[in-house]
Amino acid sequence: MKRYIYLIALLAGLGACKKETVSTNGKNPYQETVLPAISINKDGINPVKGKVGDEVVIAGKGFEKNKDKLSILFNGVKAAVVSLTDTTIRVKVPAQAATGNVAATVGQQYFFGPFFRVLGTFEMDTTYPSLIGANGAIGDIIPVEDGKYLVVGDFTTFNGVDYDRNRVARINHNGTSDNSFGLRKNGTNTYVSKAAIVPGPEKKYLVAGAFNNYEGVAYVNSLALLNNNGTLAADKIILPSGKDLTVSKLKGGISGSVGNLHVQADGGILLTGSFRFYVQPNFQLTSSLGLDSVHLDSIQVNGMVRLTPDGGLDSTYNYDLVKHMGKEGPNGFINRSILLPDGKMLIAGNFTKYNGQTVNRIARLNADGSLDPTFVSGAGADQAIVNMARQADGKIVLVGGFNNFGGTLVPHIARINANGVVDPTFNAGKGSNGFFYDISFMPGGQIILSGIFSQFGDLQRNNIIVLNADGSIHPSFNTNGGITLSPDAVSGGIMKIVQQEGEKSMLLVGTFTRFDYRNANRIVRIVYP
Repeated sequence: MKRYIYLIALLAGLGACKKETVSTNGKNPYQETVLPAISINKDGINPVKGKVGDEVVIAGKGFEKNKDKLSILFNGVKAAVVSLTDTTIRVKVPAQAATGNVAATVGQQYFFGPFFRVLGTFEMDTTYPSLIGANGAIGDIIPVEDGKYLVVGDFTTFNGVDYDRNRVARINHNGTSDNSFGLRKNGTNTYVSKAAIVPGPEKKYLVAGAFNNYEGVAYVNSLALLNNNGTLAADKIILPSGKDLTVSKLKGGISGSVGNLHVQADGGILLTGSFRFYVQPNFQLTSSLGLDSVHLDSIQVNGMVRLTPDGGLDSTYNYDLVKHMGKEGPNGFINRSILLPDGKMLIAGNFTKYNGQTVNRIARLNADGSLDPTFVSGAGADQAIVNMARQADGKIVLVGGFNNFGGTLVPHIARINANGVVDPTFNAGKGSNGFFYDISFMPGGQIILSGIFSQFGDLQRNNIIVLNADGSIHPSFNTNGGITLSPDAVSGGIMKIVQQEGEKSMLLVGTFTRFDYRNANRIVRIVYP
C-alpha cells in the first residue's frame, strides 16, 4: 500500500514538472517582437551639405505618427523641426553641429542616418596636396627661409617623391616637395622628433630624435647639424692608422631620445627628454691588435643638458664640477619644455622633485639650470602634465592626466599665470572623455586642443576642439568632423600646428590620416576668416 501511494505521488510530481516547463503552443511567453518605429532612407538627405541654420530634408517612413517622440541629431546635437510628413522631415542644422552621420531617436530606439557635411569657418583647404602627404608620422614642422617648411618625423617618402625622404624633408609653401633638399642621400635610421634653425647667415638646421647615424655616418647621437641643402654638416678626420673618416661636425650628442630642442640666441643648444648621458666619440684610439678603435665617452646629465654651438658639453648648466656630472635634475621625465624670452626655461612632466626640491610636475629654471624659487605652483599637478604652451601674454595652458592643479579642480586642462598660480578666468568645464596631447593658439587667442577623445563637454567631437580664450567652446570653429588617427598612432593625431605668416591659414601635422572625413596623410592646411 505504501509503495502504491509513493508511485502515485511520483507520477503526480512528474506531471506537474512537465506542465510547468513545456508551452502548449510552442512559443516563448517572454519573447516580445519590437518593430522599428521609423526608417531613414539610405542617402535620404537633401542637400548633403550646408551651414548652421540651413534647412535640410530627410526622407524615410513613420515620422508623422512618432512626431511627439522623434528627435533628429546632427552629431549628437538636436535639430529644430520645421515641418514633417510621414515620409519626410524638414529640420534646421543646429548650432554646434559637426560633420558626420545624422541620426534619429524615437524613445529609446536609435537610428543611424546619412552622412552630412557641415560647412563652417574652420575648413580644410582641399587644394593643398594632403592626399599623398607623408607615409609615416610627422613629428615637427618649422618655417624656414623663402616661405618653405622643414618637416621631420618617421616617414620615408613625402608627396610620393620617388626617392627616399628618410624622416627629414623640406617642402615648398604650396606643400610640394623641395627637390633641392637632400636628394637621395638625406635622412637617418629612426624617428626624428624636433627641428630648429641655427642662428647665422648660413641658414643651417638642427634635427634631434633617437637616431645614431645620419646619411650613414656613425656616431651621430640623436642630434645632427644639417647644411642648408639637407646634407650632414661633416668633417674629415685622420685616424691613428692614417685612414680618413667622415664624422659629424658636432662634437657629441646624447644617448637616448630627445623630446624637446631649443636653440638660444648665442647658438647654445638645450635638450630635454628621455636620456641620462651626454656622449662624445673618441676616434683617436687603437685596439690591442693595433686597429683603429672608437670609444663613446659619457657623462651623466639626467634628462636635460645644454651644449655649446659645436656640440660640446656646457658645464655651466646645472652641472656639478666636483662630481663631473650633471646635477640631480628632475626625478622623472620631462614631457615638455619651453624656452622663455628672458632665457629661463619652463619644464613639465611626471617628476615631483628637481635637484632634491619638491616641484610637482612643473618648474621654472634660471638661465644656469638652477631652480627659480619665484615660480610658485603650490601643490602643482596631481598627475603628469603631458604638454603645455605659452600664450602671447605669458600665461601657460597645461594638459595631461591631472584633475587638480594647485588645489583647484581642473580636469585634464588648466591655465596658469606666469608666476605659476591657476588663472581663475579660464574654465573648460568638464573637459573631454579622453586626453589632450597638443595645444596651439590662433592669432585671435583661440585655443586648439587635440588628442584622443570623442566628446568634449556635451558635444561629440573627434580628437580636436577649438576653444575661446576663456575656455568656452568656440561657436563656429568646430563644425568639421575632426581627425582620424592612423592605425599605428600611439598618441594624439596632431603633433604640431604652425600659423602661416601673413595668411589666415595654418598647417597641421601629426599621425592622422583623415581630416573632416577626407584623406589627409599627416599634413593638412586649414583656412579661417
